Amino acid sequence: MQLNSRSIQSFSVVAILAILSLWHIRTIGHLSLPALATFSLFIFACLAYGKAFLMATASLVTNKAGLAFQFLSGFFLFNSLLFILALATPFGMNINIAILLLGALGLTLVAWKRSVPSSGTPLNELHTELPSLLCILVSGVAATLWCSDAQPLLMIDGQTAIFQTWQDTFIHISQISTFAQAHGIGTIQDTRMSGAPSPIYHFASYLSAAAVSVFAGVPALEVYSSFQLPLGIFLVGLAAFSLIASIWGGWPALAAAAAVVLLPDAYQQGFANRYLSYNFLTQVNLTVLYGIACAAMAWIFVLEGSRRGKPWTILAGYVFLGLCLFYKAQIFVANAFLILIYPWLFFNGLRLRWRALIVALLTALFVTVIAFSQTLTRVPLISLDGSGLNGYVQILLSCFDPGYLKNFFTQVFMLEQHARPMVWLYAAAMILLSSFGWWLVATPLVLAAGRAKTKAEIFYWPVLIVVNYMVMSMGLALDTHGVGTPDELLNRPLVWAYFAVVAWTVGGGYFFALGNRLPRSRLARAALIGLLCLGLSSPLVLGKRLQTFPAWKGFTDYKEFNAVPLCLLKASQYIKDNSRQGDIMQDSANDRHYLVAALTERQIFAGENLFAQPKGALLERLYGLEYFKGMRDPNAILTYAAVNNIAWYLLQPGSPVAWPDAFLQQAAYQCGGYRVYRFDRNF
Repeated sequence: MQLNSRSIQSFSVVAILAILSLWHIRTIGHLSLPALATFSLFIFACLAYGKAFLMATASLVTNKAGLAFQFLSGFFLFNSLLFILALATPFGMNINIAILLLGALGLTLVAWKRSVPSSGTPLNELHTELPSLLCILVSGVAATLWCSDAQPLLMIDGQTAIFQTWQDTFIHISQISTFAQAHGIGTIQDTRMSGAPSPIYHFASYLSAAAVSVFAGVPALEVYSSFQLPLGIFLVGLAAFSLIASIWGGWPALAAAAAVVLLPDAYQQGFANRYLSYNFLTQVNLTVLYGIACAAMAWIFVLEGSRRGKPWTILAGYVFLGLCLFYKAQIFVANAFLILIYPWLFFNGLRLRWRALIVALLTALFVTVIAFSQTLTRVPLISLDGSGLNGYVQILLSCFDPGYLKNFFTQVFMLEQHARPMVWLYAAAMILLSSFGWWLVATPLVLAAGRAKTKAEIFYWPVLIVVNYMVMSMGLALDTHGVGTPDELLNRPLVWAYFAVVAWTVGGGYFFALGNRLPRSRLARAALIGLLCLGLSSPLVLGKRLQTFPAWKGFTDYKEFNAVPLCLLKASQYIKDNSRQGDIMQDSANDRHYLVAALTERQIFAGENLFAQPKGALLERLYGLEYFKGMRDPNAILTYAAVNNIAWYLLQPGSPVAWPDAFLQQAAYQCGGYRVYRFDRNF
């Protein structure tokens, strides 16, 4: 059969459907018709919206990444519209999806009418679609292998249930179920306190997963491991491919995507700091995967606009970066200043004095926006005063595995006295080595090889990305506003910097060596296939126990930090099966790890936070719940539950209560000391 671009695109669509189905089967054990239909509609919607997007932006940017870029851009358009509908309409997920599917059908008809049949397939289309297909396959296989622990997520060992992921998993699962049940922004409550509005943070990443949960009838727990986590890795592969294809073409882009999704990161290369591990951080904070992909979309437009001297293309890139704020705020912050000024440093045809003026004005605008943001309670502290370095260094030292690097840097920072410049030099060396590993050697070599062959806006891009990352890691203050962990803005930019450096280095290295083509000799092609197979062994081996933390006591194995009694699982499942959407439940242990909320897919009345101490109204509720547990009068117990709309109460064995024995015996469900009480009806 003769290959042409249409047949390759068809193979690509089938490949995406097969990949989504494989993840589902690995997690759940079978593929139902509703699940297959859901995945088919999801792919159709992404491709339809992607096609419309490409047609609308054809004058702004050239698609050199084929169907991979169409699917990637379509995902962000479809998923973002779904996010808007979830917040703005009272209809619920089913109707919102129906609206968007009708829109996708209409866009498909418009695109079909405007398409002009071609008598042949230009060679450059084959050189776009074939590497695009291979990128889809490589990214899908890589995502599958990296998620080997999470598929299936739950392991049963006797009377113990072991979740093979990081403890943050249950936060993600709770957000999936929240948006699956949403009927407008007024129904989206704080995950720790019923009735309290939820701050609209970087939640857009959860919408497609929520749609799959509703349409396929799959619990949020399983959607997390079968869809949201692997899809994020898959999208990052497509993003690396699309970004580098826009610069050097499809074959260098395929090499770049393979490197990003397959090769070991600095920790896995032996540089011993899990907290600066790209693969670890992207899995335990999976929304950064979506943030990286969105930021890559922004840079595709910005670099293209700078190179071609098109301000409207740059503006489109800024829109994507603004969108990134709703996918992962830390990735938005990591790119905001650099992407704002970068295109004007190299804008084609712009005189030097105008460059300087525009950069100065944009810098002033950025500083003004940052100053204003600091008046908002939900924005972390952003202060470039260098005060966070000492605290961050202490955090990093505690995260090293035992060995030479830990001993050396502990000696330097803890046992020796150095002048301030030397402290900063050692800190820079520690952060760079542990963040990039051997890429610190590879990237300068590629820069040297491509210096005479690369335009300035492409050549300096990875350099300034690393400079920007180091300024944030060493220059920002630790957050004292309590929005997240204190070091998030110092640490999380790593994942974007690593992605950019690896994609640029491998893509550029391939292009400078071979150009935008496959090697001509069979031996060279066989060598590339061998390297790809060797790369596939990386996630196959290193994907095991990826979401553990060997340097931290109690986090070296999933059994140590993410195992719960099987009866807790069964009690939570009982609440889920017998409750209604909108019911409020309460856990006697206050569900500090979000586990009960995730498993029941119900709103908690008041829960503790894994990362912050409760305060204000939440603290008052928690005090009230302690009083509730001390009540002796059954009528008072029922009155408290009724007044606070608590329909379900999970009493754990380790939670002492003063309730009368006769009352305690009226549990709706019991298992191994766990008791479930239903308060929305009379005993």
